[in-house]
Amino acid sequence: MNSSCRTNPLNAINKNSNVLFNLCNVGSDEQVKTMLEDNLECGLSSQLLDGLPNKSESISIGNRNYPTSILELHRPTGKYISRALIKLFNAFSRKGIIRTVGNACAPGLTFPKLQTGQGINQFSNLQNSCPIISVNTLGYEQFPDSVTVQAEPFMVISLPNHWNSFEDYLAAFSSKYRVRTKKVFEDTQKVQIKYLHQSPPNTWAAHCGSLLADTLQDKTIAIGKNLPELLICYSKSLKENYRVIGFTENDEIIGFISYILDGPRMFAMHLGLNKSADHSGKLYQRMLYTLVEEAFELGVNQINLGRTGAEIKSTLGAEPVENSFVVFTRSKILLFLFKLYAKFIQKKYTYTYRSPFKSGALKAPLPV
Repeated sequence: MNSSCRTNPLNAINKNSNVLFNLCNVGSDEQVKTMLEDNLECGLSSQLLDGLPNKSESISIGNRNYPTSILELHRPTGKYISRALIKLFNAFSRKGIIRTVGNACAPGLTFPKLQTGQGINQFSNLQNSCPIISVNTLGYEQFPDSVTVQAEPFMVISLPNHWNSFEDYLAAFSSKYRVRTKKVFEDTQKVQIKYLHQSPPNTWAAHCGSLLADTLQDKTIAIGKNLPELLICYSKSLKENYRVIGFTENDEIIGFISYILDGPRMFAMHLGLNKSADHSGKLYQRMLYTLVEEAFELGVNQINLGRTGAEIKSTLGAEPVENSFVVFTRSKILLFLFKLYAKFIQKKYTYTYRSPFKSGALKAPLPV
């Protein structure tokens, strides 16, 4: 992959997407929240959500309709959560007792704008048989009839307009991080890149689905069991806007990463990795750097790397954006149990964020 000079043919599509670093210092809290939601929401989310197999009825919040979905959990190993408990949860979900606004199969693409001070009654045209509603929203706001649970932050890279190439990006690194980055490329120099999305999805989805399953095997996941079908659904729904990069060694795909291209923004989605083939442990980092390279090639100025791996993503220059899950219910008993979970059981996230950049590297140089 070359690192040719950056072009910006898409930047005019969303002028607000240039900067996330300093949003917290601009305007009122409500203005900041609105800017974050507008910048992090994917404009192609409706196009994708309509094609997912677990979609359900739509609901209204304020003056906007949102799709909902049936949330189903899946634990490949059953190591930490009983499979019987997961089956019980899924049975309730399929009966309409639990609904997710948006879709867990497409996380981080839409953030419903909840109404401050309003409880479960803010959801219009919702069946009374649905006593539990889960909403992923930005920030950490509290609402009546609900409990707010902290989620792992989204890690977002904003590329200043005065960086025109991947070399400019690396030149902004301090020497320590520049050396580490070069080491990643040295340790993965035998790995070749292949654009899988340029071939029909049936030629790569099964293998990539298997790699994705291996990568997620120790996690409770909510994206379904049939991962190849999920990847095909993304490809068919988003067409050229869904791209899959394969990483090969000796003509064998040992890893892949996918992303959605939405104007000047990129949303990292699925990642699968053959851990036994990643002898140096650097292939995962190489995949992330490849997205940055892609961003310069395509004129992208914002890369949403998603949740998880917050600390290692911060070493690429990603900044955290706080988000949470708000769980609404009409049941006082369920609400009490949810609050107990949030206070005493839920894992609390603590991270040490790094910044690879030299002081002042993010600021545009003064004109001569």
